[in-house]
Order: sequence, then C-alpha cells, then structure tokens
Amino acid sequence: MAQPKSFYLKLYLFWLGWVTLRTLVISMLLAIMTALSVYAYKGFAPLNKDTFLALQEIVYLSFPIAFSLSFILVLLLVFKALFSQKIGGCSFILYDCKQEKIGLPLLSDVIMLWRKWLFITVWMILFFLVLFIGVSKLLFGSFPPLSWFNAYTLYVLVGVLGGGTFVFVVKKCKKVGIKHV
Repeated sequence: MAQPKSFYLKLYLFWLGWVTLRTLVISMLLAIMTALSVYAYKGFAPLNKDTFLALQEIVYLSFPIAFSLSFILVLLLVFKALFSQKIGGCSFILYDCKQEKIGLPLLSDVIMLWRKWLFITVWMILFFLVLFIGVSKLLFGSFPPLSWFNAYTLYVLVGVLGGGTFVFVVKKCKKVGIKHV
C-alpha cells in the first residue's frame, strides 16, 4: 500500500531529530567526561576561575572529536531504533533472508541496512560535490574555496542527503515492511 508523502516527511524528520539530538547529548557527555578525566588526572586542582576556564577549553577542544565519534555511532543506532518506533500510525518490520519476521532486531540484523544506506549516501554526497564544483567552475570561472568543505558542510550534506537516502532505503528495501497500526 502506498504511503502519503507526509508519512515520508515524518520519517525524515524522525531520522533527523533522532540523529541530531542523540549526537549532541552523547558528544556533550563525552566532552564533559573528557574534561573531568583530565581534571582527575591532574590531581583535582582547586576549583577557581582559571581551573574552570581550563576545563571549559578542554570541553571545547574535545567536543568536535566526541561529536564525530558519536555521529557515526548514532547513524548506526537509528536503524535499530526505527523498528521500535511508530511513525504516522505505522510500525516497521525487519525481515530476514527467508522473508521471516525478526521480532526484536539486533545491531547485527540492521548492519545490512546501514551498509546499504552508507554506500548510497557516500555516493550521493560525492555526486553532489562533483556537481557543485563543476557548476561553480562553469558559472564563476573558478573552483569554490576549500574552506567551504568542512565538518559543518559535511554534517549538512549528511543531514539532507543521508536523511533522503534513509527514507529511500526504508521505502524500497524488501527486507523492511511497513505495517499500519
């Protein structure tokens, strides 16, 4: 049965919200734990203004690394979370190779979906970048500055293209069933 377009928008927003919120929370916790670990390793210096400023700098420096690590982890976990959610009055069912329903999917069960998603997403991002560079060269006569290609633009590209690919994989994959509840 065909789903309305609003269902796929809700699915995309679920993916984007789930990935973004959990990535921010996990990375902030990791950055704070890093700062507290350094504080403990240095012998629990007296808490004064300089100590707090140093701890704040450690959090600022470790946050991008923690964000990158947690982003990769959450991109895998969102596939497992999909099968415990109800979106737009529908639930999702994962089937194995014999088309038998998997009751509670494990990470090992969703790896195949994640790999398919990752492969398509990487190619979509590469295609977009080549197209962007080509159009920029044609229109402006020069290549875009390298400063445009950074972690922020990569996050936006994964957010837009990866979310679209997520919806596409869920919609087209024969191992994922959508059931009205």
